[in-house]
Amino acid sequence: MAAELKILGIAFAVGLDVLALSIAIGIMRTPWSNRLKLAIAFSCSEVLMQILGYAIGSGVGHIIGAIADYLGFAVLAAVGLFIVRESFQDAESVMNTGSPLGLIATCLSISLDSLGIGVSLPGVPLPLVPLLVTVAVSTVVFTSAGLAFGALLGERYEQLAERAAGIVLVLLALVFTIQHLGGWAQ
Repeated sequence: MAAELKILGIAFAVGLDVLALSIAIGIMRTPWSNRLKLAIAFSCSEVLMQILGYAIGSGVGHIIGAIADYLGFAVLAAVGLFIVRESFQDAESVMNTGSPLGLIATCLSISLDSLGIGVSLPGVPLPLVPLLVTVAVSTVVFTSAGLAFGALLGERYEQLAERAAGIVLVLLALVFTIQHLGGWAQ
């Protein structure tokens, strides 16, 4: 039972990270045609980064995991700043998650921390396949919920909601960085 709770805890933590970005993207009223693609892309990127981290798994892996965390925080902050900047534009602004480069940037902003999680997995006695399946499913669920909730906010509060979402992403990146620097993260 303890392993299942650990798996759910990891999946929930990864899901919350995805939820924040998904709400921000949803606020910008991402078309329905892109929502499933985003959910699958986010899920695949989370799982692939954990597998890559698991493969690295020892020695130098801890250094790479720490660097990946900070790079992920930087990308998250950059996405937040982009959203805030776009909210001040007169034209309808949409972060282009439909383009390959936009999709890669958003996937990296939420999945680089999973590389760090993956690096730590060899030292944790958890069954890898159930963990990855649980993370994949929870990521799709959290992404879908975030996009739907963000779309509702975007319809009502548009520019204010975009600015708030961007600011929250930047603040989350700062909090995550401070937690890692202070040794308060996992």
